[in-house]
Order: sequence, then C-alpha cells, then structure tokens
Amino acid sequence: MSHDNGKMQAEALFASGQLYKDIGEIIYDRRTALDWTQVHLAKLARLNVSVIRSIEAGRPVSLETLSALLRVFEIDPRDILPQGAPEGTWFAHLDLVASATQLKKTMKQCSDYNLAIQKLRDIIGNISKTFNLPEIPARLPIDHYSHSVAFTSGERQDLLEIFGRRIQIFRTLQGATASQIAHKSHVSLTSLSLIEAGLRNPSLETVYRIAEGLSVSVYYLIPGIHDDADLLRSLDMTAWAMSAQSQLEALADLESIIGHLDDIANH
Repeated sequence: MSHDNGKMQAEALFASGQLYKDIGEIIYDRRTALDWTQVHLAKLARLNVSVIRSIEAGRPVSLETLSALLRVFEIDPRDILPQGAPEGTWFAHLDLVASATQLKKTMKQCSDYNLAIQKLRDIIGNISKTFNLPEIPARLPIDHYSHSVAFTSGERQDLLEIFGRRIQIFRTLQGATASQIAHKSHVSLTSLSLIEAGLRNPSLETVYRIAEGLSVSVYYLIPGIHDDADLLRSLDMTAWAMSAQSQLEALADLESIIGHLDDIANH
C-alpha cells in the first residue's frame, strides 16, 4: 500500500524496538516488586505465561494484552507510553459542556421521538397490509452504543469494541471516511474496518499509527483508568449527532411522502 504523506512519527517511535523493551522492563519491575511469578501474573491477567515471558523480553505487544496488564497493575497508560501524536486539541472548538437542564430536555425529546416512531411504524404497517406489500426484513440494530466508550474495570471482553468505537468517534468528528483515515494511518482499509468493529486486536504500533492518522494522542484511544468519562460521553454524543444529521434528508423525504398520502386519502 503506497502513501504520499512521508514517514510517520509512529515508525520512528517503534523503529529501534526500544519502546517494547521499556514496557517489558516496567512490567518486570512491577511484577518482581510485588513478588509475583510470571505464572501468577499470567493468571491474574488471563494470559498465557509465554506471553508474559515474551513481553518482559521486550517483544511486541498487542493492545488487548497491554491493557490487561495495565489493569492488573492499575497503571495509567500515560505513565509508561509516550504521547506520540500531538495532544488532540483540534476538537476543542466543539461545545461539549451542555447544562444538565438542557440534557434533561433532550432526553425528554428522545422519549417523545420514540412514541412518534412507534406511531409511524403503525401507519406504514397499515398501508403495507392494505396493499399486501411484502414484509421488509428486520434490520439488526446498530450496536455502537451497547457499550460505554469509557473504561470500566473488569470488562476486558469489551475493550476492543470500546477502542473501535473511539476511532469511529474521532473519525466522525473530523468528517473523514474510513478510507481517508486508513490512508493517513498507513494501515489497510480492511484492517481499520475490522479494528473499528472490534474484531481485530491491533499491535501497539498500529494503535500509534491510527492515533497519528486521527491527530489525537493515544491516550484518547486506549481505554484505561485515566479516562475522562464525561468528555468521552460528550464526544460520543456529538459524533452521534453528526451521523444522525445525514439522516435528515431521508426524514424530509418521508415527510413529503406522508403529505402526499394524506392528500390522496382526503380525495
């Protein structure tokens, strides 16, 4: 895959392999300070002992494995990982601090919206029955919001989904496609799509590449005890609203169609 935006900072960061060696030394020091064996640490982190040996020897580590160890030792990622890409401040212009009163109003509107959607489904259902239209197969609900975007202790199985959702959030806030971010990150579109879906466990180097492609610090992407839950939820809601804006055209079309149907019914 060819790119035209030069060598990445992430490439330089991982070129010598020193970062992995540093991580291995930190894990070793923490483990021995607690008088834990590699076998004991492996059990706590739910990893194979050979993985612990590999990491302490300075070999590459994946996001999920590193996160499992950070959780066991209660280490803040900022204490052992370099920042990489500049601190993500390009989204600072977004109005992320909504008042509690406004948020309550918004949530009430959501309740009203749910009632309106149900009525709309009933209308469309009755029209379909009247003209013997075939049933449209039920679409699976979007599962982006089945998990919180903020770190929660003990939820290792959700970590990759959380990480993938965060990539989607920052990509949406930039108005960028997956293809554009894949190109900027020097990763394939297939890989990025699988990572966004929580179906691939990326290497730490890939995490840095994606962070650089998104122009945010890795600290915003890697779930951990350092998470600012309020900020992440605000970013998630903002990204959701931006995605929902694209549906307004379809809503306008639907409004027009219902108006025509009403005219027909009254003649």
